[in-house]
Amino acid sequence: MSLNLESIDNSFLLFIRSKEVVQLTDGFNSNMKIDLTAGITRNNALQDIHLQLNSCEVPHSFYNFSSNLNNIKLFLDGSSSLVLTEQHYDIFELIAFITASSFPYSATFDTQTNKITLTNTDSSSHTINFSQSDSLKLSTALGFNQTDRVVGSGGNLTSDFSVNLNTIHSIFVHTNLAVSNVITTTNGNFRNIIQKIPVKSMYSEIINYNPTENALFSSVLNINEIKTLEISLRDQNDILIDFNNVNFEISLLFEVHNANTPINPPTENMEGRRSGGRRSGIPQQLPILQPVIEEDETKFITTPSSIPITQIGQFSQPRPQPNIPVIDNQKEDELLADKMNDELQKKILDLELIDSII
Repeated sequence: MSLNLESIDNSFLLFIRSKEVVQLTDGFNSNMKIDLTAGITRNNALQDIHLQLNSCEVPHSFYNFSSNLNNIKLFLDGSSSLVLTEQHYDIFELIAFITASSFPYSATFDTQTNKITLTNTDSSSHTINFSQSDSLKLSTALGFNQTDRVVGSGGNLTSDFSVNLNTIHSIFVHTNLAVSNVITTTNGNFRNIIQKIPVKSMYSEIINYNPTENALFSSVLNINEIKTLEISLRDQNDILIDFNNVNFEISLLFEVHNANTPINPPTENMEGRRSGGRRSGIPQQLPILQPVIEEDETKFITTPSSIPITQIGQFSQPRPQPNIPVIDNQKEDELLADKMNDELQKKILDLELIDSII
């Protein structure tokens, strides 16, 4: 949820360095607890605290094949046979490892179909247990259905689907705070997730997140004060990411918003929709007051004595609420109209005098 800037009462930017916080899981700096001396607070219970991921600089240091992801084993005839070394692989490094291992199959890769072919190099047939629980993740990465397959001596087997070595393609930022407006298809229910960071970098590069590249969104928190919180970075399968003890930085933006009340009603945008919940809401324009002339009679539009400053501009937090006086020119215009009538009457009398002389 992203709110109109006019409703902001205060804002806080929290910078988090993974090396400066408490690790909640040994060996994983992706699961952390942050304790704050300076608390993040709201002024009253009618306000909401909105939380959003502001930025991140995360090294792409996690492996695409590791025991943490449970995708390094492939069973053969009911026993573990192929065991990958935990590291990052590209497709050619992977097929070279498979071919050179004791696994009785060689591997080739077709760049046009993006599929792997396994060829039985043994003198007897073997059953590859793609359905075994410890084989499921590697089977999926290699593009095979999760069903057991028998391959005779000299026979081969080509993957059913495209190979996908991008085993972690999204980083989800989780929190222990009570987020009330994020739903996932994992269980079709609310989840305590702040944001999803797409992994668009290559291995060993830096993963950056910029909220301007996505639709601005904030999680709603109904809480008076935040002095401690937990943050965890997990993949699309809710598995804690192993950054191999490489540190990273993220920043969180907290905005304290006033509720929409009769004193501060939501404005309407150009399409006439209520925009109290949109940061991009367009401020209402002020009409220009002018006299309306109808035949011989001049009418004036009544002007207010003051205009709330919130209708004219925006201010940094906390926002002042003064009134700007509006000069009432009605009396001056009335005097001018009287003067014009006097001049007109004088001209008419002069014309009548000339006519009588002629």
